[in-house]
Amino acid sequence: MKGKTLLCVSLLLLAACSGKKEQGGLRPSGEKVIAEAEQKGCVLKGKTVPVDTVLFRYAYRIRVQGDKAVVLDLHNADYYYHVFTYPGFDYVSSFGKRGEGPGESLYASDVRFAGTDKVWVLDDGKGRMYRYGGIDRGACPSMEKDVLIDKGLLKALNFDFDGDSTVVIPDYSGENRFGSVNLATGNLLRKWGQIPVSDPKTLEESAPAVAQGWRSFIATSPDRTKLVAVTQFGDRMDIYDMKSEQLVTVQGEDGDPEFSVTPEGYGIPTGRMAYYDVQATDKYIYSLYDGRTWKEIMKSPETYRQGGRILSVYTYDGEQVASYVLDRYATGIYVDEDTKTLFATDVNADEQIVKWNMADETAER
Repeated sequence: MKGKTLLCVSLLLLAACSGKKEQGGLRPSGEKVIAEAEQKGCVLKGKTVPVDTVLFRYAYRIRVQGDKAVVLDLHNADYYYHVFTYPGFDYVSSFGKRGEGPGESLYASDVRFAGTDKVWVLDDGKGRMYRYGGIDRGACPSMEKDVLIDKGLLKALNFDFDGDSTVVIPDYSGENRFGSVNLATGNLLRKWGQIPVSDPKTLEESAPAVAQGWRSFIATSPDRTKLVAVTQFGDRMDIYDMKSEQLVTVQGEDGDPEFSVTPEGYGIPTGRMAYYDVQATDKYIYSLYDGRTWKEIMKSPETYRQGGRILSVYTYDGEQVASYVLDRYATGIYVDEDTKTLFATDVNADEQIVKWNMADETAER
């Protein structure tokens, strides 16, 4: 039972309505936020970005550095990662060959820029991280480093930097919530943070399943002093101070993750699909939220569209300063604060890169 983990589902997209958070109380439920935006006609309208060269199967994450963007495609038959110019999204190159051979990726799960022309990527299937160089126009991406992640971390599903040569990875053993790993050796430096469950007995008896029930997407601030974790199955955002480990928690009416643990030790989600992605900038936190219940999803699985539609903006003190409801569902986000533009991936469409003008007056409440 100890080695078994909970079934995970990943979903995507957005819509917009900008406005101040009401003072006091929990953040309104996803249904309320979307219903109010639609009633007032302040849903943000997106435009697809034509990408002619690469046929996406499941464009899950988008990362931007300067004049380059890398898109992670989870289901591509050949390569997991595609490089584009930014903001025009002209195709440049692909890398991260899918496969079981040396240097190939079995199951890619995340990518982060590590400078102007380098990225680190995560292969959960092999429990490895790879560094690629040559992420630039006119260059050919090539693997520069191959690191085996310490087996003290049960799984490695996403990551971000918490130092120049270290990354933080959510831990699904249930022992702690996060682990910090040395990128030079792959060694686990420390585990930290507790899973904030209300029933410690369930955590003690079914730690891996509970940890997966609390699966979180993470982002660290550019100065590496803050870590933001948002739950996939519940409306909870935790903002950690990386040095003191003190935290600020933002909770919504949709509640904490809800799931049941089977006799075999598997965790089965029973509440809501919640967050899909989170981005941390110097000043703000941007989160992409869904809020639909599993019961609602299972009613019409054939018409279900994956993703979230609510983009919320927070300070590092946990104050919500704006909320946008998008006109379609999305999974991965990148907010360009200079141009007030949101770019996101829509796995439900043939053209899977979409952009929204966050300064659109019709989005104001």
